[in-house]
Amino acid sequence: MIFTYLDNLKIKWRDWFIDHAYGTHAKAWLFLFSFSESIFFIFPPSILLIAILMIDATRWVYYALLTTVASVLGAILGYIIGAFFFDLLGVRIIEFYNLFEQMEYVRTMFDKNTFVVIFTAAFTPIPFKVFVLSAGFFKVNFAAYLLASILGRGARYFLVAYLTKKFGSKMAQIIFKYFNIITLVVVLIALLILLEYQEFINLFPW
Repeated sequence: MIFTYLDNLKIKWRDWFIDHAYGTHAKAWLFLFSFSESIFFIFPPSILLIAILMIDATRWVYYALLTTVASVLGAILGYIIGAFFFDLLGVRIIEFYNLFEQMEYVRTMFDKNTFVVIFTAAFTPIPFKVFVLSAGFFKVNFAAYLLASILGRGARYFLVAYLTKKFGSKMAQIIFKYFNIITLVVVLIALLILLEYQEFINLFPW
C-alpha cells in the first residue's frame, strides 16, 4: 500500500515537473527545487532537469551547472543550519523525516572520511539532507564538505543532463525509472576502486 502511494506520488510530481518545464519560470523552479532538496525537500530536481532538457537539450551544460550551483548553495545553508540553528530549525527537519538514528550513524561515518561520505551522499539517491545537517551539527571540515558537495552534486547532475542530451526521450524515461539503481551501481564501483587505494585516501583524513 505504502509503495503504491509513493509510486503514485512520484508520478504526480513527475507530471507537475513536466508541466512546469514549459513555463516561463522553469529556471526559477529548477533553482528553487535544487536548492531546497539539499535541506528538506524530498523529490530530486533531476526530474525537472530532464523535463527542461527534453525541450532544449542544447543548453544542457547551463542547466546542469544551474542545478549544481543551487544544490551546493542549499548544502551550504544546510551546514549553517546544522552548525548554528540546529535546535531551532535542523531538529524539526530531522524529526519530520524521523532521521535521528541515521544521523547518529552518519556521525560514525564522518569519523572515517568526511570527503568520501559527503561525495557518496551527494552523488547517490541517499537522502542528502541528513548528511548536510549532520555535517554542520558535528562541524566536520568545511573545506572537505564543500569540495565533496560540489564534485558529488556536479557529477550527478551533469551525468543526468549529458545522458538526456545524448540519448533523448528514451534515455530520459530510463533515467527517471532507474536512476536510483544506476547511481548506486556507479558509486559502488567507485567505492571498490577507492578501496584499492585506501592507503592513499588515509593521507587525507577529512
